[in-house]
Amino acid sequence: MSEHDDLLERLRQTLNQQEIDSFHILEDLVPLDIQMDYFKYFDNLRKENPSFDKDEEVSILFSPGVDIERKKKSLTLLASIPDVGAYRTIETYHSSPADKELAHWSSMALVSSRIILTSDLSGQQQIYVSSGLGGQDRKLRFFSLFTTSNRQEFTDLQKEMIEREFTFHLNSIDVIIEQIDIKSNYFTLLILFPFDEDIKSRLNSAVKECNQYGNFLDARFLFTNVKILNEKEIETLLGKK
Repeated sequence: MSEHDDLLERLRQTLNQQEIDSFHILEDLVPLDIQMDYFKYFDNLRKENPSFDKDEEVSILFSPGVDIERKKKSLTLLASIPDVGAYRTIETYHSSPADKELAHWSSMALVSSRIILTSDLSGQQQIYVSSGLGGQDRKLRFFSLFTTSNRQEFTDLQKEMIEREFTFHLNSIDVIIEQIDIKSNYFTLLILFPFDEDIKSRLNSAVKECNQYGNFLDARFLFTNVKILNEKEIETLLGKK
């Protein structure tokens, strides 16, 4: 079992054992280090328990002359209270942040505010699922890289087969293929899938189906929710075989 398989299985077990029906997935692509920085900052701020005026923090957030660090604090303070007005403020700011440096931070503040607000209104425990690639609704986003068995180039027929078989195997279990990009000797997938689905077995099945016609795909493939690899990173990885 891979690290990702193990983590997904533990997540499923936790939600089932604790009978948690509601969890939150960050929809935006926020690097994991920024996510961790945000929660560390958030926890430290809550321990300090500073008194603040909500309207004043809203004014600071939308004031052009205020420095980034102070606005970062305002976003975090507003996200720390179960207040619909505070949530709408963060939502408005995040929809078109005047300070581009705070785009990721406001994304984190928005999901954090949503968790606290939902917990307060429902009286039920909420869970946040952290992922570098985020997700949507109850689906997680993963990036996969597949290559030919001996790094040979795909034929046109093989490219058609890849698109057909992977689309068939994934769409049959409510997986959303956001992107499939086929290059000369490798292809990548960006997918959203329900966390309770065994997505790896579906990907393996698609590989096996393609390999019935020439055994041209490497059975090993990359499957990650940390980041999307660019072409240079992929070429470096494939160069190591």
